[in-house]
Amino acid sequence: MPTIIYPPTIDFAWLFQRPQQLLREMAGLGYKVLFYNHDHYFKQNENVVKVYPNFWLCTPETPWEELPLEYPIILWISYPPNVEFIGRYQEKLVVFDAIDEASGEFAHWAGDLDRAAAKADIIFATAQKLYDYHKNKHLNVYMCPNGADYKHFSPAQGIISPKPFDMPDNQKPVIGYFGAIAPWIDWELMNYISEQNHDVNFVMIGPLYGEFKDIVTADNIYYLGRKNYLELPEYLQYFDVCIIPFQVTSMTEACNPIKMYEYQSAGKPIVSTDMPEVRNIEGLYVGRTREEFNQYLREALEDKDFVKKMKRMKIAKANSWLNRAKIIDAVIKEKLKDYIYIKSTQRGVRILV
Repeated sequence: MPTIIYPPTIDFAWLFQRPQQLLREMAGLGYKVLFYNHDHYFKQNENVVKVYPNFWLCTPETPWEELPLEYPIILWISYPPNVEFIGRYQEKLVVFDAIDEASGEFAHWAGDLDRAAAKADIIFATAQKLYDYHKNKHLNVYMCPNGADYKHFSPAQGIISPKPFDMPDNQKPVIGYFGAIAPWIDWELMNYISEQNHDVNFVMIGPLYGEFKDIVTADNIYYLGRKNYLELPEYLQYFDVCIIPFQVTSMTEACNPIKMYEYQSAGKPIVSTDMPEVRNIEGLYVGRTREEFNQYLREALEDKDFVKKMKRMKIAKANSWLNRAKIIDAVIKEKLKDYIYIKSTQRGVRILV
């Protein structure tokens, strides 16, 4: 099978997001994955570490001859400035995974984003707005939204372990969020709903994005910091309602929230601001104003409907990362079919089917 190379981008363990999830599933489908990462995961004199079957972490300094390569090579880019890596790996295909719009906090990517898209053989887009943008400029653009690690999060539909020590020590309902603590959160909204709901706890889990520190402080908002991905279900199980309190901006209009699928995996009621990618998702409460958002919070706290819970979980399961990886696998195989046939007949490389 081909080898997918992911150049240094996001730290493998910082937030376990789309690149890690999708590439792990691609490895499960038989691709070899080399995920370039910082060297603090490696022992002395160790350049390559196998973390899953067919999936290796490696340092940028790893000698080429030490890499467990199999041809053809696919270069996978999700961070636009990594356009500079195109051509360095003897790659046969360049995949650009378009996950963000170059606006707001990411406006400085604009030039690199267009260069990466222009040089890519295949573009996958996570949201309709991104798909439309790239489809106007490129012939091979495919929709591939974010997805759910259903197996990981679905146990949090019930209580599976004792309450973590840093959760609020009271009997109030919990409205929870996990993800980056970042400028794109609607902090005016957070201030409003915390003032309107003194009878609940707001639990915010995640690292500060960059140097951002301009958060809202209130007696009923608890910032628990970044948690290991493996720990998240231990917190999610105690969320009564989950929120996606993002500002509605040009950037977030192109956001297909991963946390939406993760919350759904546990069957949790979800209240979100009015972003295009959440509007037509069955079972979500979508608040167009801060007052409406707050009203839906109160409704969601009363939402104990088992049938609705099962529907949310069913949606998450249908939108698994494995199903997303199968979309990508089919596109790549179609793109490589002539290459694989030629190599198979002329060089003795085994045929991929």
